[in-house]
Amino acid sequence: MPHRLASIFFRQPSNLKDFLVCSNRKMKLNKPIKLLAIFVFILFLVSIVLLTDFYGNADTYDYSNVAKFFSGDFNAKIRTSHSYLYGLLHAPIVDLTDSYLVFKFSSLIFLSLIVYSVYVISGKNKKSLWLMVFSPIVWYMAPWISPISLASLLFLWGYYFIKKYDFTSNINYLFYCGALLGLSWAFWDGALFFIHLLGLSFLYNKKLSHFIGFMIFVLIGVLPRLILDQYLFGFAFYGIIRHIMASTAILLYGGIYGETLVSRSMSLVILFFIPWFSYILLKKEVFRESKKDIIFVILALIILFMNSQIRLLLLILPIVTLLLSRNIDQKGFNKQLTIFMIINLIVIVPYVLQMNNSISSIQGQDIGSLIVFERNINQSFSKSVISEDLKNIGEEYPDETFIVGNKNDNYASLANIYWGDRIKEFVSIEDYNLFLSADPIISEKKLCTHNRINERRDFCASIILRSSFSDKTNYSDITYAITDEDKIDLQRFSLVKKYNTLYLFRKSQ
Repeated sequence: MPHRLASIFFRQPSNLKDFLVCSNRKMKLNKPIKLLAIFVFILFLVSIVLLTDFYGNADTYDYSNVAKFFSGDFNAKIRTSHSYLYGLLHAPIVDLTDSYLVFKFSSLIFLSLIVYSVYVISGKNKKSLWLMVFSPIVWYMAPWISPISLASLLFLWGYYFIKKYDFTSNINYLFYCGALLGLSWAFWDGALFFIHLLGLSFLYNKKLSHFIGFMIFVLIGVLPRLILDQYLFGFAFYGIIRHIMASTAILLYGGIYGETLVSRSMSLVILFFIPWFSYILLKKEVFRESKKDIIFVILALIILFMNSQIRLLLLILPIVTLLLSRNIDQKGFNKQLTIFMIINLIVIVPYVLQMNNSISSIQGQDIGSLIVFERNINQSFSKSVISEDLKNIGEEYPDETFIVGNKNDNYASLANIYWGDRIKEFVSIEDYNLFLSADPIISEKKLCTHNRINERRDFCASIILRSSFSDKTNYSDITYAITDEDKIDLQRFSLVKKYNTLYLFRKSQ
């Protein structure tokens, strides 16, 4: 089986020499030493992941809060910009444990399966195994609460089957690919953009009927998400349309809060995560042999640099590793492995520092955010201290609803941290201000025609983001507010008490 896989992907024998060498003598390490090295690696990585307080600094609440919501322990309105499916998958264990630790275990499992899958798909090429084991993206993503690891695993096997389809013309492989890619999309919205690139790269010269069949099976794969959205929102395509519209709004308008996608400094950081010897893939003979694969990688990297997020590399680098491992020579391989090890030491530094909860200034930071000095205000605190404050507030003011400011989404941070039933609800300061203004519209964008002739009509299409129609919160009865600052951006609220980190305010009568 491994040799058959290798013949499909590499079109050449896969009996490569062991790559582990001792100095310049190219001495093979015996099997026990290899197994010991793998065991030490696994133990070290697991220790870092489980001991660090880092869970990620982008979209983590979109998954952890959803899991907490489905477990029935979330003391706020749920709002996420991403698929609810990944949070639902983890909800039963979150309910049993009252913690998010299950996300770290699942991340390790999915990353391990990606590493092993690359090894198997390559025909058990040991170079591919070790390039993945020491790939900085694996070490970087290990502690994250993110569906990208699961989506990348599914995407990798989708790539495997479209490669088999391209080699054998067996349309069944194309259908397997479509279903796996659709399931990848069901868990992670960002997979949509890469699915199109993969289909474009491999199907541009195929029959139209094959492309249509491929798209049908993509939709079959995404069915779990469509069914869930139909149940939650009464519209199966609610989440997909919302994400596409949000991404378009950020790209064209900067989003409703002025977000941007492109970061030049972060793009430079991303370059260090890509194998430095990837330039080999652009050599004429290599490109000719794997043209479709390399075209996909190039297009995907363009999308990645437009988005400027390190974690998106996890979807692409397993494929890069498959291509690189068959073309890199022994000397280049040894150098690449050394480079990876050095980068890994840098990558894990923030995670190791966050094993000590008292270092609040570095909480919620990864190597990318530290290098480009991007601080996440919502996570620049010690979670244990915040948890203690919320517990005390709940004991002193039981069954109360609290406005949370001064940032619009700070309420989600507190609801994420708090495990208890003494606080009734955390309310966003944005929602409270919408109640006061009696205007439910948060943002509105219009796209209009502008006739150049003497025409009677122009037409406009409007997209409105507004507060929920089914909001049942009694805002007029809210008496208290919480912030992590010594003032709150609300009239008639005065400071009552300062806790370790949080400040409590009361509305005057």
